[in-house]
Amino acid sequence: MENLSNALYAWREAIGTEHVITADADLQQAETATYLTEQRIPAILRPANRDEVQACVKIANQCKTPLYPISTGKNWGYGSSVPVRDNCVVLDLGRMDRIVSFDEDLAYITVEPGVTQQQVYDFLREKQSDLFLGVTGGPRDSSLIGATMDRGVAKGPYGDRFQYVLGTEAVLPTGECIHTGFGRFEQAQAGKTHRWGVGPYLDGLFSQSNLGIVTQMTFLLSPIASHFQICIFTLEEESQIEPLFDTLRTLLLRGTLDTAFVLSNDYRMFSYSQQYPWAETGGQTPLPAYLRENLREKWQAGLWFCEVALYSQSLEQAQIERNMVDAALRPYVSSLYFIDEAIVQQPDALRQMLPGYDPVEVQEWFVNNLQRGIPSDADIPMTYWRKSESLPAALNPDRDRCGFIWCAPVTPFVGSCVRESVAIVEETCQAHGYEPSMALNCINARNIYVTAAIIYDREVAGEDERAMACYEDLLGRLVAAGYLPYRLGTHAMNLLPPAQDDYNHLLRTLKQALDPNDILAPGRYDFRHEWEA
Repeated sequence: MENLSNALYAWREAIGTEHVITADADLQQAETATYLTEQRIPAILRPANRDEVQACVKIANQCKTPLYPISTGKNWGYGSSVPVRDNCVVLDLGRMDRIVSFDEDLAYITVEPGVTQQQVYDFLREKQSDLFLGVTGGPRDSSLIGATMDRGVAKGPYGDRFQYVLGTEAVLPTGECIHTGFGRFEQAQAGKTHRWGVGPYLDGLFSQSNLGIVTQMTFLLSPIASHFQICIFTLEEESQIEPLFDTLRTLLLRGTLDTAFVLSNDYRMFSYSQQYPWAETGGQTPLPAYLRENLREKWQAGLWFCEVALYSQSLEQAQIERNMVDAALRPYVSSLYFIDEAIVQQPDALRQMLPGYDPVEVQEWFVNNLQRGIPSDADIPMTYWRKSESLPAALNPDRDRCGFIWCAPVTPFVGSCVRESVAIVEETCQAHGYEPSMALNCINARNIYVTAAIIYDREVAGEDERAMACYEDLLGRLVAAGYLPYRLGTHAMNLLPPAQDDYNHLLRTLKQALDPNDILAPGRYDFRHEWEA
């Protein structure tokens, strides 16, 4: 406790007393996630700039007090603001919300970790820019850097976000600061455009790691297309999965499709639109088959539902691409249609295509897609699926004790692999009493992220433990079949099997060299259960 007291005194001197938070209510909020956590947080620091981050890190080293950096703390389903280890001081970077630089011609924007999806959208519209940044399923006020550092993905162009970032500024665990690429050279003309620079490529050291605190990063932007359309299709049979995904892979490899897109199963679509039908089920879980059929008909979801955005630079190109996609996919889907600027102005046509939806809402949805990069909180209600109370005006899954755990294995873009991994999720979740809510994130032509959500109500006695048992069983079955996760929650950092090589030894060597006092996010993606054994 003496070390902590000394550190708190020094931090107050460095960043101001009002930005060193120790009030019980604030700490309890930071200690709450969408699953059971027991880690205690002794304080929260809110630095305003890189210099203050460096000062906080140096004090942490002097006082041997560990820090856990967060951006905006909206990492719902993976741990929110809660550190992996107990008694870490949270380093909240939310006050660092500057847009540092922007270039319309070279299509990039450089931001700090507190900059949100909404902030970037508002900035680009204020500049009347012809560029946009594809958005994730996270909330509007979630951090760009925070999601990208955990390798989160978006829809649209540049969906695999980490592939399209560069120019990282990072504070090391010792308090030193580095700039990757050409950023270390003050006069470098290509400092914001050339990813590699000269010498070893270091950006990857700070992604899914505890080897540095990213304080700036440059994101590449996409031009808004001259012509835009959305292809919507549904599947009604599991047997359609294999031929469809093998066909989608071909379209992506050939460049006919060139954006990231998502297929959602019916359970996922239900949770976007409503909460669990407790009255109809009489409290029974999981959702009975007959009610699943009723809801599928109500929401016109199909067994699987997909929307794929097509961005074209001319009307002629748009028509050719539509014809190619239509010819390739129609034999393997149950329904398929396209929505473009002409159709969206015809309410009767929209009612026929989407009978369960208001044409005005469809028009707004299309415009949002047309202006890609308009953030939305539309995905957040899914975390309330199993709650018995109505949705509050302001959604906050942590505060409202929504139970929500992500499990996100990677499968090769091969139809048989997709079907096998989907079957594992379905069988495991249902065996534990949960609906297998899934989306298949097609991020490129070779890989798919299967994002499975275990959704429950934390107010129900024993549900935290049952849901975590489901997660561990599910992860174990997926890993045994060769489908490892692309991302881990704070509870799962030590659940992967041992490495077959010296990977973990290298991580240990790097950690000890860069963080000799082990003060930065101990336990986060360092797989230390092997090297501490």
